Amino acid sequence: MPTAAVATEPFLDEALEQARLLGMPDYRMVLVPHPVQLLSAAELRALADGAFDEIVARLTGTRPR
Repeated sequence: MPTAAVATEPFLDEALEQARLLGMPDYRMVLVPHPVQLLSAAELRALADGAFDEIVARLTGTRPR
């Protein structure tokens, strides 16, 4: 089943290690800039919009636009 896990850049190593432990050593994360907790709703929406094409591509097996 296609997946699209999203992580912020400082947590990439931990996310990849978790994927490895779950039997997915070649898993690639969708990365977004850090931090996110201080962003306004509009800024967070823009961040999500920026990652949207890559997430859809991972889920559908297509190339991001």
